[in-house]
Amino acid sequence: MDTNIKNYSCPVEVTIAAIGGKWKCLILWWLRRDARRFGELKLLMTNITQKVLTQQLRELEKEGLIYRESFPESPPRVEYALTPHGQTFTPITELMCEWGKIHRVGYQFNYCRLENMRTVVLSPDATALCTSLEERHAVATPVTIWQNTPTDVINLLQLLHQVQPDAILIDLTLLNEDNVHLVTTHIRQVEETTRKFIAMVAIIPGNNPVERGRAFKMGFPVHIPKPVETIEMISTLASVIKQKG
Repeated sequence: MDTNIKNYSCPVEVTIAAIGGKWKCLILWWLRRDARRFGELKLLMTNITQKVLTQQLRELEKEGLIYRESFPESPPRVEYALTPHGQTFTPITELMCEWGKIHRVGYQFNYCRLENMRTVVLSPDATALCTSLEERHAVATPVTIWQNTPTDVINLLQLLHQVQPDAILIDLTLLNEDNVHLVTTHIRQVEETTRKFIAMVAIIPGNNPVERGRAFKMGFPVHIPKPVETIEMISTLASVIKQKG
């Protein structure tokens, strides 16, 4: 008999030993739909330190729940994703999310930080996404008509000057490389002029390492996989807005 094997009196102890603590379930929740970089997880989990996040990721790797993948790119990109075994925990994290909302009905969670937050959404689904944001008291402006023409770009840049948003969500499948560069460059210029940080969030196809790499190279610190989930969009925006403050 292997004396190094720990004895448990209940299977729940095994689960707690693997995913117990404040952060591991959150990591698994953020990874449940797509892989993410270390910096992205750090941004989304606003109160975790770099040291603790590193430790938690290593422990989840050891348990066989996540894996780490390096991409031979410049700049370097390292991502964390769920293993097939880790994916079996996804229904549990989603149930935990729903239970938390029921258990604290009167508490707004991250939603409270969206009040009066100005957001521009460039997406074929912009109207529906903006409706979800406005239900959480954000001020959302949809951009649904987009043909990648110079006029489209000019109109978007004028809108950014007019709205001066706190955040912009961009579906990268709508923009060609040149237009993405123009838009992101202009966002930084607006930031310098207004001295106001604008959080950039990419909307990309899920489970697509090429699109994740493209978003990263274009300067988007965080992404939302498609199809967009309301709870993930709201939590992402709340996290990036909290970080900027």
